[in-house]
Amino acid sequence: MTETIQQIIENIRSKSIEIHEKLIDEREKNTTLEAENVALKAQLTDIADAQNVLNVEMLELKNALEMAKNQVVETPISNNRKEEEIDELVKEIEYCISQLKK
Repeated sequence: MTETIQQIIENIRSKSIEIHEKLIDEREKNTTLEAENVALKAQLTDIADAQNVLNVEMLELKNALEMAKNQVVETPISNNRKEEEIDELVKEIEYCISQLKK
């Protein structure tokens, strides 16, 4: 019976050593996964920051585009005014020339 008890004790000891080794392996895996999780969270934060920067740049570009559109719309009006002024000056010059011919 003592031999059977010794065998059972040895069996329990070997199983406990095996379980302990598995526990150590799982703790190492857990540590690795936690480090990876921290790295991924940092990467996610960096990506979110970059996205915020891009959103701000996009808003600035939209505003610049809107301002450019407004300037394009205003430019033909000023060109029309210049053309009208030129036409008036031409008419005045023609009038002056006609007066000088008389």
